[in-house]
Parts: sequence; C-alpha cells; structure tokens
Amino acid sequence: MFNVYEFRWQARDRFGQKQSGKQLAESTQQLEQRLQQQGFSHIRIQRNFVLPQQPKSSEITQFLQQFALLTNATIPLKLSLTMLLENCQNSKIYLWLRAVIQQLENGFSLAQSFENTGKFLTQQEIQLIKIGEQSGELNKILSNISQNRQRSEQLNKKLKKILFYPIMILFISISLSVLLLLFIVPKFAELYDAKSRELPLMTKILFYLSDFLQHHFIALLISIISLSLLLYFISKKTQILTRLRAQILSILPLFKQIHLQARLVFFCYNCGLMLQAHLRLDSVLDSFISAKSNDPILSSELSKTLARLKQGYRLSDSLPAHLFPNEVLQMIKVGEQSGKLAEMLLQVSEIYRQKLEYQIDLLSQMLEPLLMLVIGFIVGTILIGLYLPIFDMGAMIE
Repeated sequence: MFNVYEFRWQARDRFGQKQSGKQLAESTQQLEQRLQQQGFSHIRIQRNFVLPQQPKSSEITQFLQQFALLTNATIPLKLSLTMLLENCQNSKIYLWLRAVIQQLENGFSLAQSFENTGKFLTQQEIQLIKIGEQSGELNKILSNISQNRQRSEQLNKKLKKILFYPIMILFISISLSVLLLLFIVPKFAELYDAKSRELPLMTKILFYLSDFLQHHFIALLISIISLSLLLYFISKKTQILTRLRAQILSILPLFKQIHLQARLVFFCYNCGLMLQAHLRLDSVLDSFISAKSNDPILSSELSKTLARLKQGYRLSDSLPAHLFPNEVLQMIKVGEQSGKLAEMLLQVSEIYRQKLEYQIDLLSQMLEPLLMLVIGFIVGTILIGLYLPIFDMGAMIE
C-alpha cells in the first residue's frame, strides 16, 4: 500500500536562480532525490496538508494525451508512466499510476494493469488498449481514446450548462417565494386581520403557507439538507439515482431529444471505434452492458440486443427502435451489408453530434425567456394573492 503527500519546495537551479513549486511524492527523501536529478540544489521542502480530491474527467483525458505522445516517441511503457507519475498533481491519480506501474513490474500487460487497478478508465477504453497492444498501434488507440473523451467532455459541459440554468432559476424562484412568505406576507396578514373581512381562497392559502414556514422553517431546512446528503451518498453507493435521472431526462419534453441523441452519439462512436480496432461485436456490446453505472437504460437494452444477436439476428434488427431512430437503423443495415459497419457507425456519430450541438445551442437560447416567465409567474401569483382583497376597496375602507 502506497501513501502520497503534497510538498512545497524551494531550490536553486543550475544557473543559481531561485525556483519553487509543489509536487506529489511518497516522502521528502524521494522528492529531494527527484529534484537533485533535475539539477536543483539548496533544496528546502515543506509538506502541504490537503484533502485528496477525486480526479476530474479532464485530468484523465490529459493523462491519456500525454501517454499517447510518450508512446508515440517510442518511450517504454514503464518509463512513460513514471514520467507522468512524477509530474502528477492529483494524489488519487498518482496512487493509481503507482499501482499500474507495480502491475507492469509483476508481468501484467498494460490493459490487464489498468483493469486490475481500474476505476478511471471505462471497460470500452480498456478493451481498446488491449487491442492496441496486440496490434502494435497503442499510441494511435490512446490518441483516439483521448480525442473521444475530449469530444464527450465538450458535449457534457454544454449539457451541464443548459441544465444548470433552469436549476439556478428554480433556486432563485424558490428563494424569492420563501422571502416573500417569511417577511412580506405576514405584514399583509396583520393588515387583513385588523379588518376582519372574509378573504379570497388564494390569499388564505398564502397566509397558511407563510404561517407554516414561520413555525417550521428551521426544521424544513435541516430536513432538506439531510435529504440532499442522503441522496448524495446513495448515488455514490447504488445506481438507483443514476437510473432515475436517466428516466427523468428521457421523458422531459425539452431534454428528451437531447438525451436520446447524446446516448446515440456515445454508443455509435465507441462501438465504431472498437469495431475498427477489430474487436468482436458481441465483446463490444458486452463492454457496454458491464458498464451499467454509465447508462443503466442503455445497458439493459443492449443485453436484450446481445441475446438477439446470439439467436442469429443482425445488429440493425436487434437494436431497440425507441432508442435508435429508423434512419440510424437503416444506415447501420447498409454498413452491415457493405462490410463497413465500423465506418458507418462513426459516420452516424458525427452526423448526430452536429445535430446535438445545434439542438443544445437552440435550447439554451429558448430557455432564458421561458425561465424568466416562470419567475414572473411565481412572484406574480404571490403578489396577486396578496392584493386580491384590496381590489374591493369599498369593502376594505370603512
């Protein structure tokens, strides 16, 4: 078991210039030796106390890009990984690479090493690396994987951006409503109580909500925070919330088409890439099925597809029609008949990636005015409920 720590260091380079930085190492002695090998002297090292952070997807992508460049330069695998390890800034990636290097030293292949220690690479990526090792095109495969990750990350950023905006607007709307119910509505309640008049139903509901919030606000806040933390931990341990989120996105009118196309792009590109690397179709589908946490709905449907393939059906006849449009199934059928299924799948993924980017841009433009209307409706409803009794001024003024 390895331990890694973050250190700050100061030293002088070969020209006597002061240099400083921070670096991960297993001990001060290891870091000092590493800096001396780089030509530094008068070294001072101080440990940083920081909490380990889960690596971002972009950090894994950057690692794969650099690894591809080093393997392309015909640098041995172990040396390449050691070089990347020494420049690593994330403690969890450092420990992962350290474990991979140990696996290589024990005689395992690179793909086996990633699989034995794997939590940052998908099953599809490990399968591709295995094919790359066998075919002698590891650098090309690593480059393809990193490019695919970059494209996926760009799409995910756009999707998160359009999902963040409605969540932010919803939060603002709820916050405004709570503030009005806590501080403004009680003032009106006092005014109307003094008049002892019969109030409209909408106004009564507002006063009831205001009274409820004033008496139970702290309890509600604690309950919401506790529930949020519980859901967070459940999402880390099980796939229930992942499946639920996928199902919700699949039925929401504004996001349904985008979610379906994102899934289509992901499947077609990865499937095409693995078939292009001469992986068997059943092995390709099996890699998607085993990755249930990524998309449980797709995994479930592809397990049925794999069963049909084993019965002798073609891929185009086996894929679920509710996830794959008819035109996509037709293009896949043409690819099967022409013997160019991998190329056709990659072409389909590119066509739908462009469609997806256009729809995301269009949706982001539509959401802004739509959500402003939502805020206006919520606040307007509260204000109308407050002022309804005043509309009958003759009844209010004695």
